[in-house]
This record gives sequence, structure tokens and C-alpha cells, in this order.
Amino acid sequence: MDHISIGLAACLTSFVSSMALGQTDQTRLRLENLGSVHVDGGVEIVSFDADSERIYAVGSSGWMVFAFDEVNRLSVIDSGVYSNTEQWEPTSVAVDPAGRGFVATSWIPDPSDRVPGMVQIIDTDNNRVVWQFGVGYHPDCIAFSPDGRYLIAANECEPGIGDRAGGITVVDLDGIGGAQDFVGLNDVRSFDFSPENLGEGVGLGALRIGSAFKANPEIDIEPEYLAPTNEGVWVGLQENNGLAYFDFGLEKWTRVQSLGSLSLEFDSNDTDGVNITTQAGFALLPQPDTIAATAIGGRTYIVLANEGEKADADTIRLEDAIDDGLIDPNAIARLHTSYPGEAFSRLGRIWMSTIDGDLDADGDIDLPSVLGGRSFSVLDAQSGSLVWNSGSQFERMTAERWPKQYNSDDSRSDRSGPEPEGIAIGHIDGRTLVFVGLERADAVFMYDISNPEAPTFLDAQLLDSACSRPEGLAFFSMSNRNYLAVASEKGGCLTIFEVK
Repeated sequence: MDHISIGLAACLTSFVSSMALGQTDQTRLRLENLGSVHVDGGVEIVSFDADSERIYAVGSSGWMVFAFDEVNRLSVIDSGVYSNTEQWEPTSVAVDPAGRGFVATSWIPDPSDRVPGMVQIIDTDNNRVVWQFGVGYHPDCIAFSPDGRYLIAANECEPGIGDRAGGITVVDLDGIGGAQDFVGLNDVRSFDFSPENLGEGVGLGALRIGSAFKANPEIDIEPEYLAPTNEGVWVGLQENNGLAYFDFGLEKWTRVQSLGSLSLEFDSNDTDGVNITTQAGFALLPQPDTIAATAIGGRTYIVLANEGEKADADTIRLEDAIDDGLIDPNAIARLHTSYPGEAFSRLGRIWMSTIDGDLDADGDIDLPSVLGGRSFSVLDAQSGSLVWNSGSQFERMTAERWPKQYNSDDSRSDRSGPEPEGIAIGHIDGRTLVFVGLERADAVFMYDISNPEAPTFLDAQLLDSACSRPEGLAFFSMSNRNYLAVASEKGGCLTIFEVK
């Protein structure tokens, strides 16, 4: 890959100038777009190395390293691929939080269930791969525990030629002092959701399980994203509309819970422009993509980007479900009452689940369930209960500010709307900030969740027109200033925002 550089506008020329964190306005923070770097093949996941002040990222072309030079230009200074002869795709990247000088990247073959995925360890001194080892099938996310003791891979195991049980791989890094200590390491352990890996009283019955896997639900579990603590790791189960917790000490899944459904107004039709009126008679399944854990006031909270995930199986348009007799007649009557005339016909295009909403277990659907929560949520980790949800804010604010960006010009309203995908947590002056990337609105939103029960909206910014489909987000601080890196899959961009 050729070196790519760009001047990040006048505001970035003062990138390393000092601005004490204590001077930050306590009542208002805003995002300022400093510029973007284009990378062929796109950028998907980013992670900041505070020691080298470099950004490590992965995209379809491989892994890459971004650095700022003496005049504050951002450029790709190094890159690599898994193999020059085999087709492997990178899925995630994580910088060691303990500052031992290494980065981990995860890789999947094509097809992803042909052989298990791999993890490579990169030495940050020279950006060279020093070791690699196998994990589970289709590792979609990789992360370290905050203290660096554990390295975890979320093995999603998306079905390809066949299907395999999803789970996680855990690597104990006790005794690892630097990148070279990985050489020869193959002591890795994987844990799926088989009964022997479940803690006492823990089952899978509350999860959303595909119709083809009712007899062996562990095969249908697809871990999507990781939110580690020092004691264990929270795992988002997007397709299963669930959340699980794995305890490192017990080596067991000690919690597996459904995320239930949300009730909020949303736009159900992709042909009528902005029409945020649908609520009564529908449930929205959160199905989060990125999740993150943060401590506030001595308690742990989980933040969820409720993207949604439509698969070919077990989904159908509402109008077809009615024609096929899948909806309870009483539910249809209630919809006619709530949405008379033309309003009812507009509902028909919404995609819904065929395996959710049978409230009385009589074989038909009493409450149509839409895939994707179109919002972000804050959960109390101790109780697992919902503390706060952003409701219809994403759709309403994008409609007001950027109508053409609204649900990708309304084309995604019948599916999962704005599709909140990426989450990053930042801390400034004792405040806890959440950044949310909207894949189908090409925008980034910023909230203050210091009071988890009453978060405050702070700002929202559109990405440059050439940078679309934000995926991974990373908050970082450098020279007493605070930044947000946003990776855009389709636009092939790495965008830097300053939090001012």
C-alpha cells in the first residue's frame, strides 16, 4: 500500500498545542471535523496506541498504521496482509492497554467456516507480525481486558458451507511482558454455549433462536461484539437479540439474557419520505452491534448500539405475513384501528420476524417484531435491566438536519432505519461520553451519560460526502486534547474529529 497523506485543515495544524482538560466547557461539548484520509479497500475497525500515538486499523485490504508527522499530517506509514497467497479477511484490531508494545488482529478465511480463524500479534516497535495462533470460527471482534490480563475473541461462526457453534476464545496473558513473549504460545481455550460451559441455572431459552435450531440452540448463537471488564467479558449476541457474560475465574457463562423489545415511534416505510409515526402494535428488537462497558458512580453499565440484523431466514414483510396467515386476526384488527386507511397499507413494507411475537404460544404472531432498535441503550450490568434508551432521537434529528441522509434517503426505513452500529466511550473532566455512529445516516452523535438515567445529547456531525457507512469508532487523547477516530467502510476513510 502506498503512503497516503493529507493536511487536516488549519485546525489540525494546532493538533499538538496545549489545552488543559480542565478548561473544557462543562455545559457544552461539540465535535469538529478535522479531515479525512482515504484508504483503498476501506477502514472498518480502529484502535489507538497511546504509547506510539498511532492509530492501528483494519479494512478489507489488511491492517494499517496511521501516524501524525511533525507538521500534523495524517498518513498510512505501514500495512500488511495475512497471506500473499491465501484469501483471509481482517475483522478486528485491538491495542494492548497495558503498554507492552503489541497489537492483536483477527482474521477469517473464505469461506469463514472452512477452518478456524486466526489471531496475529504485531510488534509496535517495528510493526511486524511476531506470532499467530488459531481461535474459533469466524472471529468477528477481538479485545483485551482493561488490565491486559486477557485477550478475547468473539467467534461469531456465521453459517457458510455448514454451521458451527459460536462462542469466545480466551487467552491468559499472565507472564507476557512484550510481543516476543508470544512466540510459541498456543495455550488458548474456547468456550461455546454448550451445557458444560453454562453456569448453574443459566440456559438459552430466553434467546432468539432460528427456526432450524430449536433442538440444538447452541449452534445458532452468534457472538458479535465484546465489552470486557477485568473479571469477565460481556458478549453481544446480535442475531439472538441477547447479551451474555463470561466469568474468567469460573470459566463459565454466568448470565445469558434476552434484550427483550423496545417501544418507540419509527418510520416503517421506504417509499413515503419522513414518516415517523409507527409505534402501537409493534415491538422493536434491539439486536445490538457494538457494545461497551463503563463504570459510572461505582456501578458498571453496558451501552448498546441497537443496529438490527436482517437475515434471509425467519424474516418477512408484514403484508406477506398477513397474506400467509401468520398474524393473529386480533392483531390485524388492532393495526387497522391504530392505522386506518392509507396508514395501514404503508405498514405492509416493514420487515418483521417470523419467530418472535407469539405471546400466547398458539402458533401465530400477536405482536409483530421489527428487527433493530434504531437507538442506543444503557443497561445496568448488575441487574441487566434497561436504564435509558434514546428512542426516536436518531431518526428525528437526522430528518431535521440532513433529510437526504435520513435512513439512507428513506431507503432503509422498511428495515432497520439509521442502523446505529459503532460505539465509543470517552472520559473528559469526569464526564462519561458516548459516541454513536449511524451506518445509514453517515453521521456521528455524541451524548453525555454521566447520569445514566438521564443522558444528554451534545452534538451530531455528518461525515464528509466521500466518507460513508461509519463502522468502528475510537476515542483517544493526545497532547491534552481529545479526539474521535471514525472508520468508514464504504467511503474508505479514516476521519478525525476533535471534541472541543
